[in-house]
Formats: sequence, C-alpha cells, structure tokens
Amino acid sequence: MITTEKHAEVRELLDAERAAGRRVAMVGTSGGTHSGHISLVEQAKKECDVVAVFWNGALKLEWASGGVQAYNRDLAHDQALFEAAGVDVFYIPLRHDLYQRPSNTFLAMPGMLRHLTGMPEGEHMELLVTMVATLLNIAGPCTTFFGEKDWQQLVMFQRMAEDLHLPSRVVGCPTRREPDGVAISSRNTKLSPEQRAAAPALYAALTAAADAIAAGERDAHAAAEVALARLRPVADPDYVVAVEAATLRPLDTLDPGAEGGPSDGEVRLLASVRFGTTPLVDNIGVTVPTA
Repeated sequence: MITTEKHAEVRELLDAERAAGRRVAMVGTSGGTHSGHISLVEQAKKECDVVAVFWNGALKLEWASGGVQAYNRDLAHDQALFEAAGVDVFYIPLRHDLYQRPSNTFLAMPGMLRHLTGMPEGEHMELLVTMVATLLNIAGPCTTFFGEKDWQQLVMFQRMAEDLHLPSRVVGCPTRREPDGVAISSRNTKLSPEQRAAAPALYAALTAAADAIAAGERDAHAAAEVALARLRPVADPDYVVAVEAATLRPLDTLDPGAEGGPSDGEVRLLASVRFGTTPLVDNIGVTVPTA
C-alpha cells in the first residue's frame, strides 16, 4: 500500500493506473475506521482494479470546522485495517498541502439543504459536499463508494457530482449492521452498556414504520409516528421523517404522484435519536407501489 500526504502524488498515481487501463475506486473516511468502512473497500475491489482511500482524520480546517463530528482518529490503527483489506493507495490530506490559505470556495445546495431544516446533519453538509468535490477532483475519473447509513450525505454527493458533470460515479452501499440490527457506526463506542442495549430500538422502530406502509398506511406523518411511538420510551428522538429518496423532500402522503407525495414511489424513512448525549442516525428504504 502506497501512503502519501501530497495531492499531486495521488493524482499522478491514479492517472498512471487509468493510463494502464485499470479502473479506479475511491473510499473516503474521517477516521474511526470500522467494518462498515471495510465493507466499502470490499465492494470497491469487486467493481474496480485499484482502490484509493482518502483518510481525512488529519485534515483540520480551523476556518471551517463548525459542526463537524469528532471521531476517535487513530491513523496507525486505520492504516493497518485498510492495508489488510487490500487498499492500494492511502492518502492523508493535510491543510498545508490542500490549502495554502483559507478557502473562499464553497458549494451551495440550497434546493436540498432547505429540506434538512431542523436536522443536525444540515449544519455542516455544505462543508462536507465541498470537501468531497475537492477529493473527487484530485482523484480524477473514478467510482466512489459511500454507505447508505448517512443517506442525506449520499444523496447530496450524488447530486453534486451529477450537477457538476464530474467524471465520477457515486455509489451507495447497504448499511452494515450488528447482529441485533444496530447500524455499525463510530458513535456506538460512546454508548454506555445500558444505552447500547437499547440501541436496537432505532432500527426496529424504522422497520415497524416500513411494515405499516407495506400494510397500506399512506399518511407520511402517521408512518413516522409509528416509529416515534416505539422510540420515545427508550431514547430522545430528534426526528423521524419520510422523504422522497432521491431528493430528500419531506412527504405528506406516500401515494406516488399525489400532491405532497413521492414522484416514483421510492421513499426513505430517516431517523435521528439520542441515547444520552450520543446521537445515532439510521434509515430504511420503502418502495410504495404505484396504482
């Protein structure tokens, strides 16, 4: 595994791989590497010939750090995991290499961000989108893999790449879960034993809401309430909301094509809850049959 802190070297390495006819994949992480990240590498290796990991745990942007989730960042630990997984290039972006001065360029996505009003994820989403666009520009033509657990991020990255006509394909990979249904996340390590024992309620609540939709529930708020009713006794819900999967638009009805409903029947139930002070997010997809 080649390790570098220089973006010009990454670009040169990946350009050489493409010139030799090999397909390039990119996987990004902010640290706290776990089996969910490794599953992205596994999928990347199935679809591509060369896998580059962009490890952002050392990238500290003092001028744009508000709202970014702090993780346990152990570079040596993460390097060892990715090398064992067969990663070819390990890139550690550093501020002095990427930015000689504070950046004046940020990507705005108001059409989607207005749908995230009141959601904690919206506070720093434009910063994340800008950073991913920067890394995709460095990587060049590639396929990049993100987990579906952070659905809002995935959709915004896909739309950004589409709108900017980047030579990149943004692929979502299924959420990796523990045997009890808890989505694998760096935040799980912050849960107390009692909170961890209660955490399966999040996915169970979303599954119950999805089952209600499958049984005929078409009121989006009533479907969300099915999940909320299960969550309130064990956690502090920030929100449960049904959105149009491809646009993040909150829905009033789940009837495809109806006013306030999904255009194509593809719905995503999004949830954020707090167990103590630790926020956990999860989501589940539902396909509502068209008439």
